[in-house]
Amino acid sequence: MSTTETSTRIRVQYVDPREVVIKANVRTQVNLTREFVASIKRHGVIVPVIGYPGEDGRVTVEEGQRRILGAIEAERFEVPAYIVPESDTEAIRIIRQLIANDQRTALTDGERAAAWKQLELDGLSVTAIARELGEKPKRVKAGLAVVDSEVATNAVTEHQLTLDQALVLIKFEDDPELVRTLEESARNNPDGFAHYAQRLRDQRDTDRQVASLIEGFAQRGIRVIDWPGWDDKTTARVEDLEYADGAPLTIEGYEGKPGHAIAVHESWRGVEFGHFVTDFKAHGLRKPSATGAPVGKWTEEEKTERRTLIANNKAWGSAEVVRREWLASFLSRRTLPKDALPFAATVLVAHTSQLRSALDDHHAVALELLGFEYKWGTRSPLAPLVEHNPAKTGTVLVAVAVAAMEGATSKNTWRNPTSDDVAYFTALQGWGYTLSEVEDLVLGISPQPNPADEDDAPVDEASTPDETDVAEPADPESDAADSDPDHSGPTDVVDQDTDGE
Repeated sequence: MSTTETSTRIRVQYVDPREVVIKANVRTQVNLTREFVASIKRHGVIVPVIGYPGEDGRVTVEEGQRRILGAIEAERFEVPAYIVPESDTEAIRIIRQLIANDQRTALTDGERAAAWKQLELDGLSVTAIARELGEKPKRVKAGLAVVDSEVATNAVTEHQLTLDQALVLIKFEDDPELVRTLEESARNNPDGFAHYAQRLRDQRDTDRQVASLIEGFAQRGIRVIDWPGWDDKTTARVEDLEYADGAPLTIEGYEGKPGHAIAVHESWRGVEFGHFVTDFKAHGLRKPSATGAPVGKWTEEEKTERRTLIANNKAWGSAEVVRREWLASFLSRRTLPKDALPFAATVLVAHTSQLRSALDDHHAVALELLGFEYKWGTRSPLAPLVEHNPAKTGTVLVAVAVAAMEGATSKNTWRNPTSDDVAYFTALQGWGYTLSEVEDLVLGISPQPNPADEDDAPVDEASTPDETDVAEPADPESDAADSDPDHSGPTDVVDQDTDGE
């Protein structure tokens, strides 16, 4: 045993954690995380515990029970200890523990990331840093990316965002306004941050696609106009017009001629563009004679329902991305919730339609969630995974069951949830997943207004009929409601989404 005398009353010595006595501690629960134990296993206990010699010669530890228990778990049987005189009273001992715990300030995420960056500059890889410190490589990688971004670093140090939240901001650092709204979302609604960020990502992707199309048409010398509104009586689709002699116009035949223009917009179908003629009467064109369809108008309630339907369908698409990312992380846990296997068993024996669809698709969703990809003509990776690692059997069963339920969801789920859908989303919520507003609808929970969402994903007004020039109103949720009464005809859809209405 090595002993170093530091004063007449205090000395430092190494003790065997299996032989010490641990006094009652102010900590009622000892959280021996995997990372904590891994760090001790690799580096040993660095900060000495505090104890005093007992009458039987064994050291009684007053402060440091977590380090002692962690050392036993890590099988590191030499722990440094400050050996001090026994406390005069029980009250003094407790005061020592409170002071030691209260005054030990944990490193912030920003400080950790800065230290990781220094280790990287010293030549350590992400894997090496994670291994040495008992961190997850994904977290270290996120921290290094945050340090390299001024916007993300400021979000962590000034606004107390987590590394994962700050990492999201990097993709928006060219737009200070979006960065500000994301910081507000992280502060005011941290549980919903992932959903809000994904909606912004999707909307930004859509906006960029629209801008790219407009730029492409402009470079070809084609005039680009705003999508005509319902009250525009001078602009019509090329397909809806004819010459004075009754011959119909075609896109191929009229492109580049007087009044021809392209309009691009976002609708429930995705990003689409159409060919129009502006001021068509002045160019000697006309609309075919009316069909005699009765004239009607949509009520404000129907218009509101229509806007809600479009907005919720978009929100569902964003939520699906977040949900599946969460499921992949959930299935990577070492230990799944106790009710996960019973849930899986219920799905496998009772939800035959969902399971049959998953089988027909070779469990594509389950493979995606577990990080695999099915290749036609080959054996599914799931079987070898269980064969080579039987401990993964439960995880694979849960993955297959959850993926079967997940694969059966669609944009129709929020409008017409079945009892199976309710059971599935209830299970996800019980396992710690934060439902978005549109997913709350599956469980019958009405959304609460969120100030951060007020400007989210603008609804295309051109998709909503105007009272002054509308055919007979249709059910806002029917396919007929998606047609354009004034500008009927084919539309070039850039991002077709067939999983909608």
